[in-house]
Amino acid sequence: MVDEKDLLNEQDQDFEEYEPQIIELDGEQFEVIDAVCYDGQNYVALIPYTEDCNSEEEDVEFIILKEVEENGEYMLSTIDDDALYNEVGEVFIEHIGTFFGDEDGECCGCEDCGG
Repeated sequence: MVDEKDLLNEQDQDFEEYEPQIIELDGEQFEVIDAVCYDGQNYVALIPYTEDCNSEEEDVEFIILKEVEENGEYMLSTIDDDALYNEVGEVFIEHIGTFFGDEDGECCGCEDCGG
């Protein structure tokens, strides 16, 4: 678990001013790529961090953790329910797709972006 607060507040940066939010979990560094609230619970999506911004692996999988409060501190925790993990994963895929569109650069077609 990580003692990180307000991960959701840092998601509204312009891409030109983007500075990755890096957290360390079990001795490895991860970059927060997105945060969503689903069914009243905050979740973050993480990918392994690399300083090489030109490295574009196509099949990078993201990890989903939920934000929990324990003893007044906010921490990240795993999601034990596989069905919930998959539901939240779909929310992230849809949410991230609204920012980047599909592979052809076209709109994703959701109601939010008017496609």
